[in-house]
Amino acid sequence: MIDFEWYRSFISIYKHRSVSAAAKARILTQPAMSQHLAALEAEVGEPLFIRAPRKMIPTDKGKELYTKVVPLIESLEKASLELKHESSSLAPIIRIGSPVEYFTKGALHKIKDVNLRFTVQFGVAQLLLEKLERDEVDFIITTQKLQQAGIDCVKIEDETFVIAAPAQLEEPSLQQDELEAWLKKQKWLTYGLELPIIRRYWREHFKKRPDIQAAHVVPDLRAILEAIEQGMGISVLPTYLVQDSIAQNRSKVLFSTLHVSNTIYAAYKSDHKSHPAFQEILLKLQK
Repeated sequence: MIDFEWYRSFISIYKHRSVSAAAKARILTQPAMSQHLAALEAEVGEPLFIRAPRKMIPTDKGKELYTKVVPLIESLEKASLELKHESSSLAPIIRIGSPVEYFTKGALHKIKDVNLRFTVQFGVAQLLLEKLERDEVDFIITTQKLQQAGIDCVKIEDETFVIAAPAQLEEPSLQQDELEAWLKKQKWLTYGLELPIIRRYWREHFKKRPDIQAAHVVPDLRAILEAIEQGMGISVLPTYLVQDSIAQNRSKVLFSTLHVSNTIYAAYKSDHKSHPAFQEILLKLQK
């Protein structure tokens, strides 16, 4: 008789293309995963993978089996998780990783009413991905589209970046060919020495890298906005962060027709795809 766990191990190996990575994802030993696969192959009657150096390549039989069983297994797991979720007296805890600025100003108001408990860790995209890989967080919000085996990446929304400036700074009337020269003379505040987002803005509108020196480097967009309000310079910031400041006349947007977009994604282990808590958070964030 085929064991249900054999199928789960087979699916994990198929997604990760590695017995060791699949074992880590399922919190099992590598020998246990190998035993599950060997038992399933014996039951099926032929190999499901070709064992290549450092990689498991599905055979045609493996691809056929995966296509047939994945929808069934995911449905069973989803039903089990929903029953567990409904019967529990306490809402589940989800460990979220996110950039601090987006979580504070972009995500928190969307998920404030979710029937979940959550803990939050802040960091940049690469750090958050490493935390997800080490199972230190369950769900991350990131500005990078991850294309990695075993991780699902789903678009949340597009954010718009504009030039934010002190409220008292006059916006000059310039032709397009005069704009870059004027901007280069301003004091720039940036998140990092490599001019993140500013570099993207320059390439979008001037078709080249920015030839500017940062006046101040502040690794927190909220602190950059505060510095702008204090008249210390200008920067490229997301509209969700500056809208309250603009409404209170503490800052302004320069050249509002010139902006740049960036996509925000949610990412989590593929094994958790059917978890109702993950789907609930995702639906809230996408609204």
